Amino acid sequence: MKTKTKSGNVGYAVVGLGRGMDHVRCASNSKNCDLLAVCDINPETFKKLEGKYEADTYTDIDEMLKRDDIDIVSICTPSGTHAELAMKVAEAGKHAMLEKPFDITLDKIDATVKAFADKGLKLGLIFQNRFAPANRKAKQLIDEGVLGDLILGVVQVKWYRTQGYYDANGGWRGTWAMDGGGSLMNQGIHTVDLFQWMMGPVKSVFAYTDVVAHNIEAEDITAAVLKMKNGAKGIIITSTATYPGFGTTLDIHGVNGGICMKNNDIMEISYKGATQEELDNIMKIYGPNKDIEFAVASDPSVINRDTTHVQIQDMIDAVLEDRPPVIEGAEGRRSVEIINAIYESAKTGKEISL
Repeated sequence: MKTKTKSGNVGYAVVGLGRGMDHVRCASNSKNCDLLAVCDINPETFKKLEGKYEADTYTDIDEMLKRDDIDIVSICTPSGTHAELAMKVAEAGKHAMLEKPFDITLDKIDATVKAFADKGLKLGLIFQNRFAPANRKAKQLIDEGVLGDLILGVVQVKWYRTQGYYDANGGWRGTWAMDGGGSLMNQGIHTVDLFQWMMGPVKSVFAYTDVVAHNIEAEDITAAVLKMKNGAKGIIITSTATYPGFGTTLDIHGVNGGICMKNNDIMEISYKGATQEELDNIMKIYGPNKDIEFAVASDPSVINRDTTHVQIQDMIDAVLEDRPPVIEGAEGRRSVEIINAIYESAKTGKEISL
């Protein structure tokens, strides 16, 4: 692809300087990329750039999108605004990288995916946990069939957030309109994505939700039981009320063995036919790493292992090589569909089919 910058690099812009600051860092450190512009409705956020990053600043995305030298735009604003802003990016003829979730309703997701496809533009979605080495190893082993037919998957996202976290930045978090939910849609979606990526499509859900420790519209605790299309069963528990924060676990079990993970490390693994040496090697490479903090169970400012940078670089390379990004935007539909079905079940008291 011929880029629009004088340097021949991909021109990059970031909208939303909360979570977006990690995108700023990643774009600045990526190969074949020039960070050109940032946009936020609050000009005070531009102080975060001082002495660290060189980029033009905008408070109006429409003005920023008039630039001819921008190729990719990262959208890191509140969840309920993602599709609306992505449509502006598509109309301007630029590629987009969306933070999770894609958006909070399937109709908006479907319309956005179609808009980018119709214009031949690339649309990526941040699910950086899929790039964690242990998660990729688990997915490989599942796909190779070493666990046998899958029978059970269990997710627990037991984090803690203060009331101040929800009150900050205009109080959009934990609202239905802007966050699309609470602990499940915001914090739990990464692990819901990993769950469906490894376990396969969901057939139906039954769930309970509640608000137990915060003054918010949506839930801060969820417990759901799922039936999978492959016959397996699943359990999803998420919370931001579990003081002081106990991390994230994902267990996958088949008829021939299982993999138990915590904070994107393999904690236990065993399956029929495996030698002890083979299992020991897996644990040596993909087991707990005490020197690198991955969990953000108690502090939302903690930056995860640098898998976001892997995704940003992949998006840049996808534009240059004219190929799809590894995680396309349409992938984000699946987790939002599961989460919205869980919310519907909790609201109606009924099992909801997908």
